[in-house]
Amino acid sequence: MTDKTDSPLSALLAEGDDIDFPVDFDEALAHKARALMTPQAVRERANLLLDKALEGGLSHVAIDLRALDRLSDSLAALIRNEWPDLVLPFHSVWRRFEAGGHDRFAGLAASRKWPDVREMGRAAFDMALVAGFIGTVAPAGWGYADGMTAERYPGADGLAIASLSMIASGLFSGQPLDPLRADAAQLVRVSPEEIAAGLQIGPGNPAMESAPLAHMLQRLGEAVGLRDDLFAHNDDPRPGGLFDLLFEEGLEGPLGAPRVMDLLCDGLAMVQAGGPALGGIPLGDTATHAALRGADLEEGTETFMPFHARLQRLVPDLVEPLVWAGVEIAGLEDLTVGSDAAAASLLVDAGVVTLPGGLPQNGLVAINAPLAVEVRAVTIALFDRLAERLRTRFEVGAEEMPLAGLLEGAIRHAGGKIALEKRGTSAPMIQFGAPDRLH
Repeated sequence: MTDKTDSPLSALLAEGDDIDFPVDFDEALAHKARALMTPQAVRERANLLLDKALEGGLSHVAIDLRALDRLSDSLAALIRNEWPDLVLPFHSVWRRFEAGGHDRFAGLAASRKWPDVREMGRAAFDMALVAGFIGTVAPAGWGYADGMTAERYPGADGLAIASLSMIASGLFSGQPLDPLRADAAQLVRVSPEEIAAGLQIGPGNPAMESAPLAHMLQRLGEAVGLRDDLFAHNDDPRPGGLFDLLFEEGLEGPLGAPRVMDLLCDGLAMVQAGGPALGGIPLGDTATHAALRGADLEEGTETFMPFHARLQRLVPDLVEPLVWAGVEIAGLEDLTVGSDAAAASLLVDAGVVTLPGGLPQNGLVAINAPLAVEVRAVTIALFDRLAERLRTRFEVGAEEMPLAGLLEGAIRHAGGKIALEKRGTSAPMIQFGAPDRLH
């Protein structure tokens, strides 16, 4: 572990007490804030808004459950055709890294030859977390030219491969002889120009804003650098340091997916700035909605609608390296759908969700706007109902077909086909953008 006084983060870390216990810190409210950072809280509040929608009580969405039955028929046929054994692969960044049928991680692992499973796990976590915070949404027409395969990959696949290439180049490493790592001290230094170069932004590629992506990675580095207890058990602070903690817990028995989510929220919720706070604790990917009121909600938490979409999406990304290391994983069925643009668009394309007021011409909605909050919330709740229908049809349980598998089968594969048939493009019809300060 690095002595904090020797780290480029020393100035930031010197203020650690202020960051850990902000001026408005309230222990009782902070406890309630932590309770909002769970899949259970996401699911419960999403269902409250779905109930409102089914009663006609929401302004921006309407629901047709008959269309949900028709969608389950379509998805069942597509899933059965693609995966006759019903063993659905998890939707994770590792599928993105394998785009085009090339096992890029295996090639990097062979070149690095990690001496033990812990070093491999830290590197894999670094790769997954950096790629996860760079994101999955790219402008239409953008693509990444993979130097290894001489192939061009658009969208989420291209972003994942670009992220992996940046790591392989040593961009985020603080150790010249070990490029396949992402150190907190290097992440806080990353510049928009470096990210732009890594994403091949320039002539022939549509413009993509690299400054917000660089800022996101800087915040990731800051968050990691502030939490030695999570990210620096056996190495300098790095996102991949979380592997050590989870691996050690997994040696004692099955590791619950909600536990992975809990640690991600504990350490990284602050990375996604712009949301509300409770008791001095940033709530990350959380919005507010006036309909979330009533006796069923704990005092002080009214109106809050947590999503934590990015962090929940990261759980399967981190689970895979743990499984490779021999850790048994339980509770994947407890996670919710990610409430992202692809999931929401599938329900709109299928007529399950309708938008009485329509969308802006460019399809972009501020992520904390009432329309986005309603769409994202009902998407979470409706996917639970959709999953129940599919499991009943296939005569399997939630453990056999968790949402992590249905995300790959239903949203990425089947959803793209449905969108292509209806709109002539597999791109989501709706996009969630930066928070609107007016809401």
